[in-house]
Amino acid sequence: MIEALILFAALGVFAGLIAGMFGVGGGIITVPFLVACFIQYGFEETIVIHMAVGTSLACIIFTGISSANAHNKKDAINYKFLKPLALGIVIGAFLGALFAVQISGNILKIIIGIFALLVSIQMGIKKDIQPKERIERNKEPYFVGTGIGFLSSILGIGGGIFSVPYLKASGLSMTSSVGTSAACGVPIAIFGALGYFIFGVNNTLLPPLTLGFIYLPALVGITLTSIIAAKYGANIAHHVSENILKKMMAILMLLIFIYMVFS
Repeated sequence: MIEALILFAALGVFAGLIAGMFGVGGGIITVPFLVACFIQYGFEETIVIHMAVGTSLACIIFTGISSANAHNKKDAINYKFLKPLALGIVIGAFLGALFAVQISGNILKIIIGIFALLVSIQMGIKKDIQPKERIERNKEPYFVGTGIGFLSSILGIGGGIFSVPYLKASGLSMTSSVGTSAACGVPIAIFGALGYFIFGVNNTLLPPLTLGFIYLPALVGITLTSIIAAKYGANIAHHVSENILKKMMAILMLLIFIYMVFS
């Protein structure tokens, strides 16, 4: 048990540093590493990917609250955009978990791998996001929030890679887009993790120390260290050029794609 906590604490340090350096949620990093750890532990391979995603979302609950609180203190959260997005996210995140547990682990693993490849490609494309004029009482954010919650819950991420571009295109500043996106990550994580708990609680293949598809030693170990490490990662980012950071992120995502699809 102690060895497991140390291993997951080390993973939390790595995920936190990467999240802070590249401005992404730790989920895209955490999920593939959890898959590797769970396979090494000899857990049933048909459920390791669901456990990795469920555990990742549970970790984001705590890291997301910490991040959102920091942004809120700087008045960087736009609640006018947050409220309709969050309502859609609640529904989408829960439905995403329901969908994910119905498909095989191998298919889910490939979906996450392809997503990592798309992120890698996106890192190499330099394109400015043009803001669009908003229409009052537009219902679009509710539907967008549902889509963001659905996809994020399947992938085990906080949704920033979807919500930040959308918010920026909607006319928010980059600072406000990032802050509001961080707040959106909290309902994604809560209702996504809730779904993986409810839909996995009666699964007989699960190992001990689990709550549904959430593996508790990983949740504790990763959460304890990733919050602290993210701050140091952000400091590192300020001393490295943006082009180098993008290249590093692209390479990392490409490696994750190779592992998730071809391993």
